Amino acid sequence: MQRKFYILAVTIGCTLLALISFHPALRIDPIFRQTSQSSVEWSEDSVVQTKTAFATVINNPAMLEASVVSIYSLKKHTGYGDFDILVLVPENVPLSNQSILQLEKLGDVIWIPSSPYSNASCGSIIYLWSLTSYEKIVYFTPDVLFTQDADPLLRVTSHSAIIPQSAESWPLLVLKPDKTIFNTLTAELERTQELALPSILTQYSLRWKVEGVPEGVFLFSGPLKPWAFHYYSNSDWLKYYDPVAFYNWRTTQQEVQAFLEQDSEWPNQARQRTVCDAYDPTVSFPVQDQFSVLLSTYTPERIDHLASLIEHLLQSPSVHTVFVTWHNPNLEVPKSILINDRVRVLRQAYDSLNNRFNPVSELVTEAVYIMDDDVLVDLDDLSFTFLAWQSQKDSVVGHFPRIHSYDPVTQTAQYKVSRPTTFYSMILTKSMFIRSEYLYAYTCLLDPALHHIIDNQLNCEDIAFSMLATGLSGANAVHVLPSKPIVDYGLAKGISTNTKHMPARSKCVADFITQFWNAKDPLKVSHVGVTPFQLPQIVRGKWSKKHS
Repeated sequence: MQRKFYILAVTIGCTLLALISFHPALRIDPIFRQTSQSSVEWSEDSVVQTKTAFATVINNPAMLEASVVSIYSLKKHTGYGDFDILVLVPENVPLSNQSILQLEKLGDVIWIPSSPYSNASCGSIIYLWSLTSYEKIVYFTPDVLFTQDADPLLRVTSHSAIIPQSAESWPLLVLKPDKTIFNTLTAELERTQELALPSILTQYSLRWKVEGVPEGVFLFSGPLKPWAFHYYSNSDWLKYYDPVAFYNWRTTQQEVQAFLEQDSEWPNQARQRTVCDAYDPTVSFPVQDQFSVLLSTYTPERIDHLASLIEHLLQSPSVHTVFVTWHNPNLEVPKSILINDRVRVLRQAYDSLNNRFNPVSELVTEAVYIMDDDVLVDLDDLSFTFLAWQSQKDSVVGHFPRIHSYDPVTQTAQYKVSRPTTFYSMILTKSMFIRSEYLYAYTCLLDPALHHIIDNQLNCEDIAFSMLATGLSGANAVHVLPSKPIVDYGLAKGISTNTKHMPARSKCVADFITQFWNAKDPLKVSHVGVTPFQLPQIVRGKWSKKHS
């Protein structure tokens, strides 16, 4: 009896083992499987039942964040439909364990090491044609941000490339996996080693239908990207600058940070959304022959002098409006500064040095003069500085130059006053002209993690702004030497008199460049200053006189 029971138990056990081995539905097979070499292998059983998929490729670890944002936007607006999300990663692209965890946290994302064709930029994409368990695959790059349900894309005709007419690449396409096409493309890839994707697909007459950008998709097809706009460093930046789309990307990126629990809380965490959601970034700045003033104030001791400073500014016909950024939420606004309708007070809901760069809804001038409440510049010199800015509008143009250095090897920096050197790399916000578009770019498009550092340090907002302006446009700062002395009332008691001030700013330079500019210094050294024109002094010379 016991022998029969033993034989029956063995038979049942073998039968169950066989069922589990050959029937995928009865087997728990994780999407991610860690190997001894700390790599991740793809389990084909996890996708065999699915007929459609969205797919993207991570060819560079630096593109991980942009890829994760794109994937998150797809999942946010499309939900958990009857499709897979495939992430192809060439074997020669190293991803850290933290990066793998980010992909895992997104959920229902399948990572496929796309060997052996990962040596070419389009090799991983061609690999999609080999996944014949899928009836249709929608391929997208990090250039795509989904803003509504993307399920209709799965109903687009196969062999469709969805791109704008001006695009040189195919950031969104719909394909039908096919072994014959895959073999043809890989054979050509092995022969040439490198081909652009549109070139190789068009060459083999796959009859791709080019369509416009579908509704519900932001497509960052130009060279200026929302995750890298601040180190674009090119004078044509305005041609590709899209503040609406870029802000959509930034807000999605912040949602990803919260979802992955990578954001850190601080009192001003909601400041960016509060300020930027209330601002219309499509506004224009039609007034070009005048400038607006953004005057920052906080300290109660300086309030008595504020009215006289505003009166001084309003005497200039070049001044359109004086906006007083009222940083101190606990300080009442005195009626003495509301001299006339050319003065506006901007009360702040948050206590932050970053407030001085908030976009202003009432701003209509192309130029903004940013100043501290302890500086007085002669009006003729101020008008001349405005003229100097008009000839180089992408530059930060002003009166207080500073110099820095950065070592990319040690990732350390030095910051100091330009004297006695003959060069500089940035201009302080104590007195400077900028173009109005920079306000929104700084406040709404930069990573708020940078703003967080400034809030913690109570310092360095001017350094970050200089990096933004030069990093975006490639334009170096411009120092203007006024004809009359600038009166600085803050030399005795200002923040900069603290002995820890300069080392702290050196650390800011190092941290900003390392963390937000990929350890590539965006600032440029300049040896040129601007002064009002005057004829040179010429004396009559004699050949008999020796000259040293």
